[in-house]
Amino acid sequence: MALGLLAGAAVGITGCTNLDETLYDQLNETNLDFTNPTDISLLKGQAIAQFRYFHESWFGYFHQAEMSTDIYCVPQRIGIGWGDLYILHHRHTLNYNDGMSENNWGYAYNCIGYCNRVLDAMKNIEGSQEIDEAERSQVRFFRATIYWYLLDMFRNVPLETTMEIEDGYLPEQNTAQEIYDFCVSELTEIKNTIGTEHVHGYPNKYACCMVLAKLYLNRGVYLGLSDNTEGYEAALAEVNTVIDEGGYSLATNYLDNFREDISDSPEVIFCNPGDRTHAITFNLHTYLMPQDGLTAYGCTATATNGSNAIPQFVDTYDVDDSRFDDTWAHGIQYAAVKDANGDYVPQSGDPIPFIEDDWSGTGYLNYNRNVHSIDGAYQQEGYRLHKYEIVSGNFGTSADDLCIFRLADAYFIKAECLLRLGRDKQVAADLVTQVRQRAFSSNSSKATRTVADLEGGSVYNYGLEYYSTFVDYTDWTSPVRTHEGGADIELGGLFDDLGWEFACEEHRRQDMIRFKMADGRSVFTGKSYFCKEASTDNHWEIFPIPEAQMKANIKLKQNPGYTGAE
Repeated sequence: MALGLLAGAAVGITGCTNLDETLYDQLNETNLDFTNPTDISLLKGQAIAQFRYFHESWFGYFHQAEMSTDIYCVPQRIGIGWGDLYILHHRHTLNYNDGMSENNWGYAYNCIGYCNRVLDAMKNIEGSQEIDEAERSQVRFFRATIYWYLLDMFRNVPLETTMEIEDGYLPEQNTAQEIYDFCVSELTEIKNTIGTEHVHGYPNKYACCMVLAKLYLNRGVYLGLSDNTEGYEAALAEVNTVIDEGGYSLATNYLDNFREDISDSPEVIFCNPGDRTHAITFNLHTYLMPQDGLTAYGCTATATNGSNAIPQFVDTYDVDDSRFDDTWAHGIQYAAVKDANGDYVPQSGDPIPFIEDDWSGTGYLNYNRNVHSIDGAYQQEGYRLHKYEIVSGNFGTSADDLCIFRLADAYFIKAECLLRLGRDKQVAADLVTQVRQRAFSSNSSKATRTVADLEGGSVYNYGLEYYSTFVDYTDWTSPVRTHEGGADIELGGLFDDLGWEFACEEHRRQDMIRFKMADGRSVFTGKSYFCKEASTDNHWEIFPIPEAQMKANIKLKQNPGYTGAE
């Protein structure tokens, strides 16, 4: 298969949101010398770019990983738009032609195609030129990590490791076990050859350990196992290597991990680096708030007022937890003002005038905790994510680095494994406490979490919570309320802490499908929240194989519970 057949689709998708990047749709056998290390490096660069597009593009993995959870959603904005597939994701009522699945399948296999072409070229020039084994291992890292995401999202997917194939070739569909085994084998092998140096945006041994730990942690879910003791032991070993050998430390400030440039954070193990000239992919700010809301950050980029926090989740924070203010913009918003150095200071000026849908009667932009429904929300409804730095000028979040793994994650994985394995439980509680300490500087006693806290139930007030009619933004007369609570969630206290620490970091769905209720259902399936109803049908834990892929390859079988396109 020619490289362009696999890579060309990516250009059509990304070009509209990434115009400043070099486009590689014409990189192929006619204009590249696959025995030339410089040309090979161009292909490697595009493999890495596709990895970034996968996470950060419109309809990318960031959004797909968050929209179906109990933390974050995009409702139909009355008079504005949105809704559509975002509603389907929230309600867990997807069908086989889901646009996010289509995008992310495409980006994933574009990345894999470039990785395979690079590895084929490296293999073919062995003996005539020296090949840097660490560089080869980096390419294998990106390929194996993308396969982990495909496993997590779709389970049974084609496993392709070369581009040296015959015309007319159609990939076979591999089992989840085969994809899992490939990822584990690749990452285990390359972590001894990839190196240990900390280079911003490039993987090292400890990034490999983190992907392995994630695979092992959810091994029971991915492979349908009732007992994941083996997986917890293996995950524990991987994060112990990170903690003991990696040389990472917790950042002093929580938000140091979410600045536009996080290269100085001692906590970051691996990230997608952004760049104002070459990598302006992470346009998260366009979802977050109304145009006037960006005034709070001195930002002039375009905003379209989409997403908000789910009200029940914001209610779970302790009043002294600084991560609440660090993560969510709420209440009256104030304009950014320049300081003596000419830099904008967010939320430092006068209240921002805003009279549309003025539920508060103040005449100012004032984000409301309440949200009518996933089917209808007014402009100021819902707290807004501002955890990722919104930069002044016309950039917003577009050039932000996106942290994929950080040390706090390794601490939490260790804590969870110890609790699930039933040993060194106080060590687990101490690790969670250590991470919490920077969030409770105003009341340090609240940072402490006991074993009983972590093993207890969740404080999340699960159940439906919305309004069935919305005549206007002052109409709150038709509430729908059910009560399920979180007392029946195993390790519910730890589950809560994961939510507070890693809100909107591509974590929550993976956690929700792993944590169980007393009746054996996952939190993802078994709990109601906002407008999403509880279910006994767990097929929503896997996304549908996209319609276009099913039509293009007769060897693919749709995931259970989804019909059509076969």
